[in-house]
Amino acid sequence: MLNFSSCKSQKSGEEKTLLKIDSTKAVAKKIYLFKNKKLEVLETNGSLSYKMETNPKTSVLLFVYEKDMDKVAYDGGYKEEVVFEIPNDVAEQNYTDSELQNTKMLFGRYCFCRGKNGLFKIEKGKLHLASTKKGPHFELQFKIDEVPQVTTEINY
Repeated sequence: MLNFSSCKSQKSGEEKTLLKIDSTKAVAKKIYLFKNKKLEVLETNGSLSYKMETNPKTSVLLFVYEKDMDKVAYDGGYKEEVVFEIPNDVAEQNYTDSELQNTKMLFGRYCFCRGKNGLFKIEKGKLHLASTKKGPHFELQFKIDEVPQVTTEINY
């Protein structure tokens, strides 16, 4: 089953637009756009985190993959996310490998995985970014060496 949807929600002054949702019985894949936001990547004791701040020159894209593995177990779910910043005024751009960090691209893995979760910088892959009248579109292929991953390709 493939569902496409678009909606806007306001949370504490933050505009978030759901660009795409693709869901089946146990898996949901969503892409969000945070218009006029920038990523602030923070590192504390070797762990990465991020926050979003207002910036009229950039926006943030967030891809979320969620899988319910065992509804009985508290920690039975699995989640991955890819978050990155895009310029608002660029018609088309390509990034390869270390250039992906120009977008502050991060991969998150959240599960009961015994040390194999958290946020990681994405430094291997390719991103093709294009802006149209309907909004941003992108093709991303990437690989993380630090942890296993389900998501290796995202197209919107």
